[in-house]
Amino acid sequence: MRFAVTPTRVKARLQIGRDWYKAELLDESMAGFALSVEIPRRKLGEKGFTCEAECPFFGEIARLSIDKHSQYEIQIISIVPREDESSSSTRSRASLRLGTRVVREIYQEDRNSLGRNLRLTAVLVLATLFSFYCTAHSYSGQLAAMIPHAEASFGQLSAFWPNANSPQRVWKHEIAYATTHGFVIPGTPEMDHLLAISQSQTSLQRVQKLLLFQQDSPFLRQMNLNPSQLREVRKIAMEAHAEMQGLWQQLQNHHEILQQQLTELLVTLETRILANLTPVQAEMWTHAQLG
Repeated sequence: MRFAVTPTRVKARLQIGRDWYKAELLDESMAGFALSVEIPRRKLGEKGFTCEAECPFFGEIARLSIDKHSQYEIQIISIVPREDESSSSTRSRASLRLGTRVVREIYQEDRNSLGRNLRLTAVLVLATLFSFYCTAHSYSGQLAAMIPHAEASFGQLSAFWPNANSPQRVWKHEIAYATTHGFVIPGTPEMDHLLAISQSQTSLQRVQKLLLFQQDSPFLRQMNLNPSQLREVRKIAMEAHAEMQGLWQQLQNHHEILQQQLTELLVTLETRILANLTPVQAEMWTHAQLG
């Protein structure tokens, strides 16, 4: 079911690769948006396209920015020429209607957080000071005695921000959400135990378990997920499908790199799924035996 956007003619910007295009929201659904976008015809190939599968944008993962506030990572899943009276196709530009599905919402704090900016500033200052020190040291050995003090200062400054790879930093949204709802919390021994069980299974089994949430099944009903849980895990499963398709398209001829990146992606996706399940549901899903 799709709904008209309110207010009408909502302006947006769409990034595909390195290119940005002006866009307009036509309608929306629970899973994605329909957009009107004007694309330079040269971007569509010499002869254009006769079916959407021939269009270079079909299946692409893009970034949608709405009203300079909300941002989404989306996948383009349908492309048709827009030939209604409100379109503005010209000899140099084509007006297209894009059907998209949401892969994930990009939160404001992830795009421009004060803490992130302060940490980057501190790192730049330290790099500048260290560069100045090295330059001065090349002219005089008298500054060598300052090294212990510089190391001590760096250690004190580094204590002001957490490890960038710590669970508290990487999974802060999931930790807060799981803690509030009684789900499995990332970074805890319980989460580590469940992930270890998943990692002992084959990649095919793990992929099948992730995609299990895309459609209804007797096993899924046995898990007794509430509507909110079902919505979240289906969104993650949709994202998993899109990201694995992207990996395959990029790395299908590089099997070792593909396997490595798929393994890393599976851990991320499984952590997100488990952070939306109760301990009982998580045990059921982790030990699921699929044909």
